[in-house]
Amino acid sequence: MSKVSSLDDFKTLIQAGLNNNDKSLGAFGKLSIPQPKAYLIETNRKTTEVGCPLGSWKPLDSSSGWYVNSDERESDSLFLDATSDRVWKIYSILDVEKSDYLIEDWVKRTKGLDHCWLTRKHLLRWEKIAGWDQRGIGVKFLDGLSSIEDASTFSLKAWHKADERLPGLDKIIKIAKENFAISSIRWENRSTELIAEWYSTGKVTINRAVDVEDILLLTTEMAIKYQEDLTEATGLRDSKMGAFEIDFSQRVDLDAFSAKVEQGIGTMKLWLMETETRPDFRRFRGVDMHNWDRVMLDVGPNYAYLTIPGRGCVNAAPRIASVQGLDNAGKTAIMFDGVEVFG
Repeated sequence: MSKVSSLDDFKTLIQAGLNNNDKSLGAFGKLSIPQPKAYLIETNRKTTEVGCPLGSWKPLDSSSGWYVNSDERESDSLFLDATSDRVWKIYSILDVEKSDYLIEDWVKRTKGLDHCWLTRKHLLRWEKIAGWDQRGIGVKFLDGLSSIEDASTFSLKAWHKADERLPGLDKIIKIAKENFAISSIRWENRSTELIAEWYSTGKVTINRAVDVEDILLLTTEMAIKYQEDLTEATGLRDSKMGAFEIDFSQRVDLDAFSAKVEQGIGTMKLWLMETETRPDFRRFRGVDMHNWDRVMLDVGPNYAYLTIPGRGCVNAAPRIASVQGLDNAGKTAIMFDGVEVFG
């Protein structure tokens, strides 16, 4: 039985899973592998500083920038592409429940790591590219700031292909997209037969593929785009010294929002103190627990202004937009000086 010890081995293993090749899978001690998954991770750290979700990282090849997890319980299950110093890609062949838990736990407990929070424009970027068709959508509104008695939630996950055969479906999906946050979108490429579902947390699940290279290209394209957006947003912040404006389609409960961020808990990763209070406005100062840099946040009924001074990480902007969109604020957009950014 062979272990994955090179980048070529990794590609061979994934390709064997796509082909249901028993002989090739058996060479790596596998009977089968789950659908490949990838997670885009925003980082301000080096691989030697952050540990591994399962075991420890072991280099694949001497200078490729790729790593495989080394663990007696679960070998050859996580693969890290750290060739970029800002956005990493972790590929997983674990079952989805275990895989999601390990990545979430690792990011949560490690200073300097965050998810790549894919905005609406990121998730919809394939719709204007020839050869891609939308095959499903997930939208959410959790109303997480309201009490259980007062909460009004909405959740829709619809897989569709021939919309015209289902009268009214396109109208329902359009209304949901315009009012609520997109949690995931499934896309199909007609020429490569690749079907992939992208999530707002920066995860992609490969539902179907023919060639492993198509998977790597798809994930790399999104990672490059996200890194470019981080660079652009940082440049705007540094040159214009302004704030990121986050627009919401749903009204925010300001009292409940204040109570949430003052506790310093939750996916938003903000620990803030309220410094100004009005009936329709709150001003906060505090830290982004992603890397403990200072942040200032002004929140109104359906908007927020985020100021990230100094060398703070601008990834806080898409995180707040994505988390708040799903939790209580609906459709979101991030603007800087009147121009939409991130996506």
